[in-house]
Amino acid sequence: MDEYNPGAAPSVARLLLELRGRTTVDVRTVGRALQVRPQGATGVAVYIHPGGVDVAVDPERANEVALSMPGAYVRDPDDPNTVVTLEADLIDENYDVLLATAVDAVELRKTTVKPVKATRAKAAAAPKAPKAAKATTTKRAPAKVEVERPRCPKCRQYELLASGECPSGYC
Repeated sequence: MDEYNPGAAPSVARLLLELRGRTTVDVRTVGRALQVRPQGATGVAVYIHPGGVDVAVDPERANEVALSMPGAYVRDPDDPNTVVTLEADLIDENYDVLLATAVDAVELRKTTVKPVKATRAKAAAAPKAPKAAKATTTKRAPAKVEVERPRCPKCRQYELLASGECPSGYC
């Protein structure tokens, strides 16, 4: 954030500290940006980058959230993962609304759980049906029959080529 707006870095640090105080989140660095996710979820709730902050919102509330923060805008209204962007120099002016929106974004993204954990939880919760008895007959693969290829009648060392010639070239 220092490259674009040196005053934005303390605001972002304060935002992260207060967000961690209100919800449980995982913060990951990606290049020079930070991805804030609900703990154990895959969806990014808040994306902090040098140009500002992107906050995930419900698509139906995107315009309402953007209008509540002067200078904020909806990045791509047609994207199913709707994001409201706030430029770095506007963070201090809209701090309280941004913090509340970030907390809502974490709650919104809690529904996107990691697929592996969801599958394990689903498997653990599913009642186990008794297994049927296995059949005692086993199917075996057919035995490979090796075809004896003809050998060279003169040297009897090499197998003949498909053309019928000895590969040695001397016979």
